[in-house]
Amino acid sequence: MIKPEETVNPEHEKLIEVLKFTPRTYKIHLWGYGGEYIMGTVDRKIYDYFRHRRLDLSDFAWDSDYADDNNIPEEMWPFPPGSYYECDDMGHVYGVDRAAGTLQIDDENDQTVYQRELSDISGDEEDDPQWGGGEEVWITSRPAGTVVFLGVSNEKGTFFEGEIPLTQPFDSTKLTISYDEFDGNDIITGVEYDGEPIDNCGGDTNGKSSDFGFYLVKDSNSWEKYSNMDDIEYKMTDWFPKKIKPVRVGNYMAKTAGKNSWTHLYLWTGTQWVNNWTDKEDYDDPEKAVKIKEWQGIAHDPDELEIREELDKLVVIDFVDH
Repeated sequence: MIKPEETVNPEHEKLIEVLKFTPRTYKIHLWGYGGEYIMGTVDRKIYDYFRHRRLDLSDFAWDSDYADDNNIPEEMWPFPPGSYYECDDMGHVYGVDRAAGTLQIDDENDQTVYQRELSDISGDEEDDPQWGGGEEVWITSRPAGTVVFLGVSNEKGTFFEGEIPLTQPFDSTKLTISYDEFDGNDIITGVEYDGEPIDNCGGDTNGKSSDFGFYLVKDSNSWEKYSNMDDIEYKMTDWFPKKIKPVRVGNYMAKTAGKNSWTHLYLWTGTQWVNNWTDKEDYDDPEKAVKIKEWQGIAHDPDELEIREELDKLVVIDFVDH
């Protein structure tokens, strides 16, 4: 006698799997490129002060002695020197970048059971984790005239490690990955499994680079950035031949002599040209000299221009008072 073909009940099969499952703990890792992102507002007078004195914001952000070394009064600090992370009234996140990270799940034997590039997860495929949107922070969300500080410490490594206690087989669709959109970068901020938050036990990252800038908002689509004197567009003089010496000691753009000539910033010591990183005690060392064929400098003294602007203000105030 032929037995009728048995009908398989998917829900019944799933229940059997759960009953047969031995409780265990899986591990979740999020690794790749990301970092710490900080955004906050700064008084306009601080922005102007840094530009006028051509101060280096990156040095101020990292070096706790920079303010003392450069005689910067406390009222002109955008944050305590070396503590850039305190200027965060608009936003502050730390995590792996959605565009450059990987999700990895390991079982109790440290065998990888699931691994996907975050950029490949749409949330629409059959086994996809889900995405949970968080906060959005944009430089140009502030009114025109606002100065916004944006600091980024870029890192590489593992940003998130946590444990998932399971009483039934792992299901990637029960994962929800949350992120904040930080001026165009989607930074992962948390993970849930089956509606329960997973604690981040920490990771291991290495710093790769950093970027710090003041952004003066022009309108809803544009801004002006300042991080150091290289962001200031100065009107330059014509090129002078090497036989004409600069009047002042300082850095100038110069073209080197020879077949493989190139243009770079060099230091005129008052007696010879040297690389601008040359130690002061070596300024007159003939072996440190650089052969140039021509040079150019800023068409005006930036300090003199600043003084002239302040004098103009005083004249206007005096005229109004009288």
